Amino acid sequence: MTTSIVERSRRTGQPRRRPGLLLSVRQTGTPETGTPEPNGRPHNVCAGCFFGCAVSERAHRLIAGHRVVRAWEKGEYLFHAGDEAHGVWAICSGSVKVFKETEEGKQLTIRIALRGELVGHRSLLAGEALSGYGVAMEPIVTAYLSARVVMTLIETDSNVRTQIIHKLADELGHAETLATSMAYHPAEERLMAAIMELCRRSGDCLEPIDLVAPRLELAELAGLTVEATVRSLRRLEKASLVEAHGRRIRILNPRLLAARCGS
Repeated sequence: MTTSIVERSRRTGQPRRRPGLLLSVRQTGTPETGTPEPNGRPHNVCAGCFFGCAVSERAHRLIAGHRVVRAWEKGEYLFHAGDEAHGVWAICSGSVKVFKETEEGKQLTIRIALRGELVGHRSLLAGEALSGYGVAMEPIVTAYLSARVVMTLIETDSNVRTQIIHKLADELGHAETLATSMAYHPAEERLMAAIMELCRRSGDCLEPIDLVAPRLELAELAGLTVEATVRSLRRLEKASLVEAHGRRIRILNPRLLAARCGS
């Protein structure tokens, strides 16, 4: 059996050769109170972080008292397939590619997690080992919460619970749409659907927007070869729907693009 690049890297420790910079170590204090700021209020919970959806003061104290904020360099692995799911990572900035790998060493991108999203949550909630790999596509910052803290938040904060349910439902819907697209739609429509998915998750699908989407990752998201992706991008450029500049894609008319791909 072919030994994959990821497996070779893992054995040598390559992805973890330069550990990410720990920006904020775990705070001391009980889960109920956390550590207050000098003015007596709990530490702020970043509004851009997924757990910024927490509404109760107790939940904010719990998050602030136990999160571990860390910076990662491009190419560093947050987790590997087969690792035990001990917690979840909220993406504070940057993007993370979540992918699986075949026995032949080929990668299949499952999704690209952007700022404000979670990774590792599905395996944790299912009580399973992590089924894929998570790698930083650029310099990123994450906030990590242990399984115990996450489960406490789900049990005690209704908004966190609701948001996680919505997130799981949204990801299931995306998986169904992707499967249908790959089975029945031509290459150009599949590429447009992948671009629109990234657009939606970036938070703005009404005005022109720039996305960072390397050709390989975009091809994997759309279920296409890199060559087919490049050809389809050229056709979209000729139709004045997008402009492609290296890793960046500017969506000129998101509404028209959405209408063209039936999104």
